[in-house]
Amino acid sequence: MQSVSPVFTEAEIDSEEVIALEQEEYYPIIVARILFQDESRSSMVRFRFTDEERRLIADGADLIIGQPHHGSMMPMSLQLAMPGEYPEA
Repeated sequence: MQSVSPVFTEAEIDSEEVIALEQEEYYPIIVARILFQDESRSSMVRFRFTDEERRLIADGADLIIGQPHHGSMMPMSLQLAMPGEYPEA
């Protein structure tokens, strides 16, 4: 699994940043920082699976998402989208 850009489409690339760059204990990920019209914010990451990872998922493997945090747990979402497309609603 690899973090990829663009997270959504080419239009949002300016909102992306790389997190954990040069931190050997973490994989760097590309994060789009999104500010919505209602002033709420979100950090979105897109991952692309290898063919082997896709086979494992099709065979029933679970996807486990961990989120380091300090204090209360932040909400998370998991969505699917083809490259260059927005997630399905």
